[in-house]
Parts: sequence; C-alpha cells; structure tokens
Amino acid sequence: MSGFPILDLVIGIIFIYFLLSIISSSAVEMLLTGLRARARLLEEWLLTIFDKNVTQPDGTKVLLGKAIMDHDSVTGLSGESKSNDYLSPKNFAAALLERVTFDPSNPTYSPQNIDDFITAISKTDSLPTEFQRVLLMYANDAKESYKSVTEKTASEIDIFRLKVENWFNSSMDRITGVMKKKYTRPITLFVAIIVTVFLNADSISLAQYLYSNPEARTKLAMEAYNSTTDTGLIAQIQKVNVIKFDSSEENPNAAELKKELIQKIKDINSAKQGLHVAMPLTWNEVELKDANGKFSGYLIFSKITGLLATILAIMMGAPFWFDILNKVSNLRGTGAKPVVNAGN
Repeated sequence: MSGFPILDLVIGIIFIYFLLSIISSSAVEMLLTGLRARARLLEEWLLTIFDKNVTQPDGTKVLLGKAIMDHDSVTGLSGESKSNDYLSPKNFAAALLERVTFDPSNPTYSPQNIDDFITAISKTDSLPTEFQRVLLMYANDAKESYKSVTEKTASEIDIFRLKVENWFNSSMDRITGVMKKKYTRPITLFVAIIVTVFLNADSISLAQYLYSNPEARTKLAMEAYNSTTDTGLIAQIQKVNVIKFDSSEENPNAAELKKELIQKIKDINSAKQGLHVAMPLTWNEVELKDANGKFSGYLIFSKITGLLATILAIMMGAPFWFDILNKVSNLRGTGAKPVVNAGN
C-alpha cells in the first residue's frame, strides 16, 4: 500500500490491464500455433522469392522454395512441401546452397572452395537474377575478406555462408512486420474482445469498484507492487509477443511444442487467479438497470465505453503495462537512487 488511495487505484487498474494482456497474449500465441501462421507465412515467402525450378537428386524439377522446405536439413515436424514455424539461418543457407549447386550430371559433386561456389551459382538458372547477383557478390566479398584476414579462423566458405545467413535474418525481420499486420493484430483484437466481454472487464466499473472498496484496492495494489520484482514474471514478459521466424536452435519436436502449449495454459490460469484475488469479474444484468428495474441507456453506454477502454488497453500489450507498472511503482518512494561517482 502506498498511502495514496488514488495511486493505489491507478496501479490496481494498470495491474488488471497487465493480467488481461497476459491472458490475451498467451491465447494469441496458442492460436498462432494452431493456425500455423508462422509456417504459412514462411511457405509463402519461400515460394514467392524462390519461384524458379531446380532439379532434384531424383531428376524431377520443383520450385526452389519447395526444394528448400523438403531439404533434409530443414524438415522437422512439417509435412511435404510445408515449412516449420522456425527456420535456422544455418539450415536455410545449407539447403539453399546445396540445391543451387547440385549438378544432375554429377550427383556426388559438391563445391570444395569458394571458386567452385562462384562457378556453380553463375551457371544455375534456378535463382532469381537479382538474388543470383547478390550471392555472387557475397561470394566475391567473402573471397576478398578472407585474403585480408591475418588470422584464418574461418574459411572463405564459412564467411560466404555467414553472409547468406545474415541475409536470411534481415529478410525475417521484414516479414515480421507482415506477420503482425496479417495475423497478430487481428487475432489479438479478436481475443481481446472475447476476454473482455467474457470476464465483463469494464474499466469504468472496475475503477468504481476499487474506489469504493479500500480493502480490495489495497490487496490488488500490493499484488501489483510485488509483481514488479517477480523474476519468473519478468522472464515471462520478455517472451510475450516476441515474433520470430528464424531460430538458432533445432526445429522443436512434438514434446517441446506440447510443453509450450501447456505453459501457455498455465500462464492464462495464473493470470486469471491474479484477477480474481481482489474482485469478482462476472456479468450481472442488474448493473445495466436503473432504480426502477428498467434497462438504462446511460448505463449501457457506460458499459460499452468501459469494455472498449479495456479492449484498447489489452491491445497495448503486457510488456507495455508492465513497464508502466514499474514506473508508477517507483512513485511510492523516493524513486531510483542516484548513481554515485566512484571517483568522488
């Protein structure tokens, strides 16, 4: 308790927004996994960028994008011609370079040095012209960079592969924006509406309840203050709404995906318990009626406004509210201690 009822009220509302955002973000992540949103976007990107045919070891011709998805180094839980949710930059580079340097007339051949790669990439007709030039530029840059390095800790091919991996990472950064626009934001809005309406999380009613119930307000404020130092919660927040397509780890197996989904369910249940610790969140039609027992237009308008305010708050995300929670919590005391210059 801060000793300032209004401050406790504010931080209580912020804490509610934070918990609702945790519930929503966990539900969104589960939906994205269930809908294979990341995998679908990766598939679309691969088939759009690498849209020329390449010869397979069995002699058949398929789109290069499909060949990359079906390559042994990147296939995991995905089916034929399907992408995983995450794709390692190293595995992508390995699959891409193996496919474009494959020689049908000599199936066992593989480039032995950077010049072999340059020759193979120059001859292939399976790459878009612009990207073919990019790969050649990377290969020649790697060749020149290797010459200028005094301590040879990496080969020319290693430098070349690293450049391809960096290109992949930058491409994933760009399609992250597409992911947010196409999937994450619409699904978050949908989930925010469902959560808010289901729990009757009306911002106006919640503020009125906390204002008129000092015990509940104090209890919720203390929960909020304690949450700012909860290391487990901080670690959880760092993972919220982190959208990525590339991964330095191996593709997750079924057990890992199941474990992740179970953890999301636990996060939702934990957040729900935090919400019910100080107040009831249920629907009651009486709250929409006036003293005469008739539905009140004013109360209905107030309810809709309060629900919309909560929905907009959830759309801001759990990290946003956790940051605000920390800042408001500092108002309880003197704030952060000044830095002492060790030289004085």
